[in-house]
Amino acid sequence: MNFQSPGWLWALLVLPVLALALVAWARSGRRAADRWSDPRVMAVGPTARARRLRAVAAVVALLAVGAGAVAMARPSVDDIGEEERSSVMLTIDVSESMVRTDLAPSRLAAAVAAAESFADQAPATTSIGVTTFAESAQVLLPPTVDRDRLGQVLEGITDTRVGTALGEAVTTSLASLVSVGAVADPPPADPSDSPGRILVLTDGANSIRRATPPAVAAERAAAAGVPVYTILLGDDPGRPDQPLPEETLSAMSTRTGGIFAQSITTADLQAVFSDIGTIVAPVERQRELTVWVAVAAIGLLLLAALIAGLARPPRPRGWSPQTS
Repeated sequence: MNFQSPGWLWALLVLPVLALALVAWARSGRRAADRWSDPRVMAVGPTARARRLRAVAAVVALLAVGAGAVAMARPSVDDIGEEERSSVMLTIDVSESMVRTDLAPSRLAAAVAAAESFADQAPATTSIGVTTFAESAQVLLPPTVDRDRLGQVLEGITDTRVGTALGEAVTTSLASLVSVGAVADPPPADPSDSPGRILVLTDGANSIRRATPPAVAAERAAAAGVPVYTILLGDDPGRPDQPLPEETLSAMSTRTGGIFAQSITTADLQAVFSDIGTIVAPVERQRELTVWVAVAAIGLLLLAALIAGLARPPRPRGWSPQTS
């Protein structure tokens, strides 16, 4: 059990003081009765039954005070629930070759349009982030459910740069997923159960040798249980000193449990996005118990009042308010 305001628990230290005060008060009453009354004439003071009931009432009242202090401390318990959710990092290539027009109106424009379509169709619980990459990678937007902000970021992707750091793009997107808690610990046995996914849209093979190699990036994603979906835009043959782009991208997807696709048309590209849906993932929550403890405190107070009422001596026969 956890407490949101644990400082209130110090109030429990008052309970022993109150208990001692009640005991002292009861004893002083009995001493006064013994001193000033003569039991041979008239019994003064509560009966043994009344004393027992009053003691029980006092204990219950002390429990109520303790429950009240605990309620003020706002107790809660960790609760594992399930909800439909996922986080997707859109990892978009902005290298110079993305301005080619074999995908209308251009490869980059087609990728952005498909990303916008995916954002429109994705459930509201799906968080979507954006990473762009060329010679280096940068996160433009961490995963968020703010579709307006996502739309603004996607609309702003227009500039292109030199190079394709494919491996760095994946590791950067993976770090963004980790930062928002979208990577399960421990990793799921089945990558399809992962709450985080990476979608890479690129038209070429890795060309920045000083950056993280694609194979190394794929191993890191696989170790984290995050599938990498890769989409090859267009049909470029790649570089002569590198494996074919489709070989590199397919190997990354296969290693991580994702899907590789080569898109020639904008419609094909949008169809691939539809394969990335939501999952039912475990979510840790804190369930607060304050209300229940407060209700218990009130119930104990009422019970203490009832027991104390039973301890009152019966009224003499013939007694009425007029005769008193």
